[in-house]
Amino acid sequence: MASYLSIKARLLIFALCIALIPIAIITTAYYFHSRNALKYQIVEKLKAVAESRERHILSTMERMKVRAIDFSSDGIIRSGIEKIVHGRSSKPDAIIRLNAYLKKNKLPLYSHRLLAIILVDKVGKVISSTNEKFVGKDFSGQDVFVQGIQKSYGETCVGQPQYFPDLHENCIFTSAPIISKHGAETLGVIINVYNLITLNEITTNPVGMGETGEVCLVNEGKIMFTESRFLEDAPLKLAVDSEPVRRIIEKGEEMVGIYKDYRGQPVVGVSKYLPEYKWILLTKTNKAEAFAPLKTLGIIALILGAVSAAAVTSFGIVFAVSTSRPIKDLTKATERFARGDLGHRVKIIRKDEIGFLANSFNSMAEELARVINEHKRAEKELKHYSTELKRSNEELQHFAYVASHDLQEPLRMISSYLQLIKRRYKGNLDADADEFIHYAVDGANRLQKMINGLLEYSRVDTHGKSFELADCEVVLQQALTNLKVVIEESIATITHDPLPTVMADSSQLLLVFQNLITNAIKFRGNEPPRIHISAQLRENEWIFSVHDNGIGIEPEYYERLFVIFRRLHSREYPGVGLGLSICKKVVKRHGGRIWLESEPRKGSTFYFTIPGKRC
Repeated sequence: MASYLSIKARLLIFALCIALIPIAIITTAYYFHSRNALKYQIVEKLKAVAESRERHILSTMERMKVRAIDFSSDGIIRSGIEKIVHGRSSKPDAIIRLNAYLKKNKLPLYSHRLLAIILVDKVGKVISSTNEKFVGKDFSGQDVFVQGIQKSYGETCVGQPQYFPDLHENCIFTSAPIISKHGAETLGVIINVYNLITLNEITTNPVGMGETGEVCLVNEGKIMFTESRFLEDAPLKLAVDSEPVRRIIEKGEEMVGIYKDYRGQPVVGVSKYLPEYKWILLTKTNKAEAFAPLKTLGIIALILGAVSAAAVTSFGIVFAVSTSRPIKDLTKATERFARGDLGHRVKIIRKDEIGFLANSFNSMAEELARVINEHKRAEKELKHYSTELKRSNEELQHFAYVASHDLQEPLRMISSYLQLIKRRYKGNLDADADEFIHYAVDGANRLQKMINGLLEYSRVDTHGKSFELADCEVVLQQALTNLKVVIEESIATITHDPLPTVMADSSQLLLVFQNLITNAIKFRGNEPPRIHISAQLRENEWIFSVHDNGIGIEPEYYERLFVIFRRLHSREYPGVGLGLSICKKVVKRHGGRIWLESEPRKGSTFYFTIPGKRC
């Protein structure tokens, strides 16, 4: 009786003591989960806004660049500036006509945000413009001219936003070179001047930004050049030295999180970098507004916690009183089962969860006993099969080595006598005899190559060296030296990226490089071979690639390529079909993989991996 009361008392104390712990954990978890969910929703919303504004900005800038290219390729503009530059007509008249053409036919066709079109000759002097007061001005020091004059036809330059005193406006410039119709000469540069309001209209769009949301653009000088929602006269004057700006400028990292903005206010924000223009896009909203719903969530969490605590405490008392004895029996049964008494069963007859648990325990014991016995039997069989497989592989390896080694001497004798017959009797017999002798000699030579290849294939495992640091740069250079004659005869161009140092058998790694490069040279098209070798570290392995411009391979033949003595092409391509098999075996010995990607007539890329890390 004392034991029963003791267990019951412990359960009661346990239930009362821990009732509030899970409630507190659940309530806290609910609050923080809700907080994180809310933060996630806020961030996702800000990301969506940032991506939308980014696309809008990029499309707007793209339209500006397209306009610059369109203007620079206009035949009338090109002819007009060519006449002015080369003095083929009255210069004042030509300038007047060109000014009029720009005003009438170009400026009105596009957005009212296009303030001016300026044509500058190749020394930086303005020779024509929609605004006559620019004519004659010197733009040679303007960055948009300096970069624009260096561009090729169809390329553009976008200048950084700045205040343009001649127009008393904040502006952004795009430029493109004007090339003569025959492409022989750069005549000058066309510069389009846009009002910065073009970008302000995108960033100040209030849709989806709430009461304190803001989108702005900052340059690499940490100066905001779009309008602020909170400060007047901010464009090109307000310095923004916030954390996301510093991260992008100093580390090139975009940021999502909470930080203090240029007002010193805590905000939730997203930053994006526009590398083409070296701009930083900031999308943010005040932290107070973003997390305002958390107050309501806190009240809900407290109410749920209090109600749950009362319910769990009551349930714990009932549970402790009604289950103390069956739990004790189950505990004893579990202890016996843990000691290895798999034949023991729980004797509890109840039509509730405890009874179900007891039945489940008994079923589990029976199933576990059966599984353990089957596992022992399967483990014994697996060990036997593993031993047999290892023995079989060793016998096959030994057979391949012995067969290829022992066939060398008789084959050399056959080949030598066939060569002697060919030299002594060539031309002395009829044409059929000469042809038969030729076939016999060729067959002996091919058989010699196959035996040599088979011997080399069998030595991958039996004669492999222990792994040590191997400089792949040195290994590749050795392979290229060995293949120098083949490379020169095929006029092959072989390039490579910096290659790593890995733990490997350098002599076998040399075989892989030689076979893959030989393969690329052998299966070339009409053009001279172009081969590029590179390596990239991914996770814990180096991925090497050998890319060529050869004849390519159909996808259905990929797996067959690595099968020993399997060839896909006729004898127009020499070889016995062992090179890739050797590569696969070497790579497998090093714990790696080998595969390829190819398109017919578009070349192939062979990949193989070597475990390792950056040294």
